[in-house]
Amino acid sequence: MKKQVLSILLLLVSSFAVGQEPTKEQQRMALINMVVNQQAKIAQDPAAAAKAVRAATDNELVNTDAYVWYVSILAKKTVIDNENRKRAEGVEFDEALIYSYVYELGVDLENCEKYDNLPDANGQVMPKYKDFILRTYAQQFAQFYNAGAYYYNNEEYEKAYDLFKMFIDTSDKLYKEDLIYKDTINVPITAYYMALCGMQLKNYDMVLTYIDLAMEHPEITNDAFRFKTEAVKQKGDINAWLALVKEGIEKYTDDIYFSQSLIYYYDRNNMMEELDMLADNLIALVPSYPLYVYLKGYIAGRKEEYDIAIKWYIKTLEVDPNYVNALSNLASCYIITARKYNGEGTAEDNNFVESCYRSAIPHLEKLRQIAPNEHNLWFDNLISCYYNLKMADKVSELEKLQESLGY
Repeated sequence: MKKQVLSILLLLVSSFAVGQEPTKEQQRMALINMVVNQQAKIAQDPAAAAKAVRAATDNELVNTDAYVWYVSILAKKTVIDNENRKRAEGVEFDEALIYSYVYELGVDLENCEKYDNLPDANGQVMPKYKDFILRTYAQQFAQFYNAGAYYYNNEEYEKAYDLFKMFIDTSDKLYKEDLIYKDTINVPITAYYMALCGMQLKNYDMVLTYIDLAMEHPEITNDAFRFKTEAVKQKGDINAWLALVKEGIEKYTDDIYFSQSLIYYYDRNNMMEELDMLADNLIALVPSYPLYVYLKGYIAGRKEEYDIAIKWYIKTLEVDPNYVNALSNLASCYIITARKYNGEGTAEDNNFVESCYRSAIPHLEKLRQIAPNEHNLWFDNLISCYYNLKMADKVSELEKLQESLGY
């Protein structure tokens, strides 16, 4: 690229007396003449012409001239068409070359259109290449998607994002010119892939660019809304995030991402009243989902209202008998209650304490059965129950297990 510019300047210098430098206008004319010459050579060697014209597209003296971009487009389009012809004929072709030129072609089209619409000296806009640009977009825009997929699969997410955006923007442009029908399938899917690129790069502005378009496709609207919610959260707009999470709970009742996110937020910030109201709303939406029923028990437990917590944990186990956290917390509630009354001394109190320990044991033994390696859920509480109920053989068994585990 630099060599091309240098060679042109050397030719200019050689045409002047020693020590005489070419003016900027002379340099500009030399670059324009080079572009004209390369346009004539496109049919013979389009790849060489495309590379040569880069000296002009990179040079501020001429790269605001739409003609320069027009010739660059012609050359690159010819390269792409030739390689695609090889593909269609079943002979060897250069896929990487096709898609690198498709990417550059998209940039060239944008620049050609931008500079073709600049006002002239009289302030009038009289584009010369509008029909050519639209024809080229119509012929090539599907390649933007193919190139985007190619770069996405090769984990070049920035290029993939750019190309997917080119596809969407071009589709919209052609639709507004009545050249194609409105695309309600491929455009939302492409917007979804743009969001995926943004998620891969952790660039949340990328995620949000066209995420609302992605939500127009019924099969991906849920995931797209989730991406939008996560992107807003990562950008630090907590109020917008809360609004989206609440909307997601209402819209996508089968997706627990939204409800779990809000549950965690309220719990982490010790917002128990809000959490309790949320639990009631969630149970009203999906009464058979165990997490929501469990949540009522969890809230009561946080408030040390153990009798209420026990009732809700039992209801949770009616929905899901193997709900691990409900089994563990229910047993803990019984044990906490037993310890509260332990030592009161009356026979009635002693019987009540014993009944609490006995009530805890089946849940802990079930936990041991379904989660044998998660000792933190059942071991300490279970050995405590056995000890307080004077079940020496059971205590001995767990002590041996403890020794074998080395703790």
